[in-house]
Amino acid sequence: MAAAIIVGAAVLVYSNTFGVPFLFDDYAAIRQNDSIRPPWSVGALLMPPGNGAAVQRRPVTNVSLAINYAISGVQPWSYHALNLSLHVLTALLLLAIVRRTLVQYGNRADSIPNASNHLSHNSLFLATLIALIWAVHPLVTEAVTYTIQRTELLAAFFYLLTLYCVIRGASSQRPTPWYAIAAGSCALAIGSKESAVSAPLVVMLYDRVFLSASWREVLRRRWPLYAAMAATWTIALILLPHGREGAAPFGHDWQPLEYAAAQLGVITHYLRLCFWPHPLVIDYGVHTPQTFWQVAPHALLIGVILIAIIIAFRRQPWLAFLGVAFFAILAPSSSIVPLFTQIAAEKRMYLPLATVVIATVMSTYVLARGLSVRHWPPPAQQPASVQRLELTLLGGLLVLLGCMTYVRNHDYRDASTIWEDAVQKCPQNARAHHNLGVAYENLGLIEDALDCYDAAIKLNAAHAVSHRNLGRILAKNGKIEVGLDHLKKAVTLAPDDAEAHCNLSVALASSGRIDAAIYHLRAAVRLSPRCADTHNALGLLLLQRGEADEAIAHFQQALDLTPSFAAARHNLDRVLAQDRIEKPLPERFKLVP
Repeated sequence: MAAAIIVGAAVLVYSNTFGVPFLFDDYAAIRQNDSIRPPWSVGALLMPPGNGAAVQRRPVTNVSLAINYAISGVQPWSYHALNLSLHVLTALLLLAIVRRTLVQYGNRADSIPNASNHLSHNSLFLATLIALIWAVHPLVTEAVTYTIQRTELLAAFFYLLTLYCVIRGASSQRPTPWYAIAAGSCALAIGSKESAVSAPLVVMLYDRVFLSASWREVLRRRWPLYAAMAATWTIALILLPHGREGAAPFGHDWQPLEYAAAQLGVITHYLRLCFWPHPLVIDYGVHTPQTFWQVAPHALLIGVILIAIIIAFRRQPWLAFLGVAFFAILAPSSSIVPLFTQIAAEKRMYLPLATVVIATVMSTYVLARGLSVRHWPPPAQQPASVQRLELTLLGGLLVLLGCMTYVRNHDYRDASTIWEDAVQKCPQNARAHHNLGVAYENLGLIEDALDCYDAAIKLNAAHAVSHRNLGRILAKNGKIEVGLDHLKKAVTLAPDDAEAHCNLSVALASSGRIDAAIYHLRAAVRLSPRCADTHNALGLLLLQRGEADEAIAHFQQALDLTPSFAAARHNLDRVLAQDRIEKPLPERFKLVP
């Protein structure tokens, strides 16, 4: 019944997500990701493309996308179905872990004061309440609804599966199979997202707090398990060189200590959202460097929390474990290692939120038990009206959270809606303005798109993609010189952007500067050799310059990449039929009947 309630609640609040389109990073990870398209190559699946996609360093996530592509191609419904399934399974794992922990810990003499005798009896109710709150909490919507944030879902699922298997193995007569699954699950978690590297340490700390009497016992009984889990760190080391590289796209190169100082405010913001999840933002944009007095309040709060965790290890080790787990899971993204793509993101709170929910529910329960021992009869002797009031309050809280989640998911119904929401909540976010411009352009609202790109550039003059798109539209609409200025700026700011070179080439060609246009198209081909459109465009320009042989080679390359490319086939047929080509063509360029 508990599992059915959790599944039903999660499906209900996410029932409006199956039509959510692909957004932002989804395009590079799904639509432009050739490695997930059959016929599959094992090497490509395990080493996803190096084009800045969110699947880099994450082979498990990439394989899951390949499964979705086989089911529905680029139709998003199956991707959302799998995301929701993973979320539900993770909630059920959380239910099982909390219930088993309460049953086992509640029977210990040194467990939670005022509540130890009742933990086992109320374990299922408490575990169900915790899993329900987490499953319907609005703060996890980005991870579940935004397709490519499946990286968080997979990492969290395998993270908790690792812990669950260790718990089962510790009480099993045959623990080896459980421990083998735990080690394998830990490897899959790191292969889903590198932030799961904290799993071996967090699981070992859980062992010490809940399963063993000392660190000596932990190592004596399960050292092979932790050696195997530590070995999974090599996966992160192997995949690390294949990650996203390059300078910060926001025009600010964060230093480790500067980034850490900014994260103090980010973490306190995350904590506030746990208790008051509004407003929620898909993209927070740039966080400018802060002064000492701006950082000091956040540093003080985090310092107090860390001191409380240290004290709790002596008095309330279960609470200390939750605090350490919270910071350990967040550490890869919210410590001293600068992440250039986003300095803050709500998706990172997907699994850490569970520790906050557990700590809040259990602390409330402990306080309520302490009060009832002194001033109130035990639950079995409480009036039925009091019990109904308690259930009504809890039900109201769950309904409120569920409604907020459902409404938040509605914001994702199309690209323009979610980016309008981001611009409204973070008007200084240049990337939000740019992405709103892209959404408007796709809807044919060109003037609105131009305004958005212009706003992004005013907020951040180094925003290369906004220069690129603004220049492309201006050049296409006859404002060649103004458009060229923006396109040249885009190429200067992002010399490795193949699309910027392509757009600049088109503008140059339209103004008669063929040699310069060919130069930039060659650069685009070098940067993105598997783009059939670029090969076809380069072939056309080469024909204008009279270089028919090389043009033929590029038309053929375009067809090799996309056999159904009608324009490239037409261009190749046309050039082969020209009488001015006097010398025999190479065998591989002859037309196939």
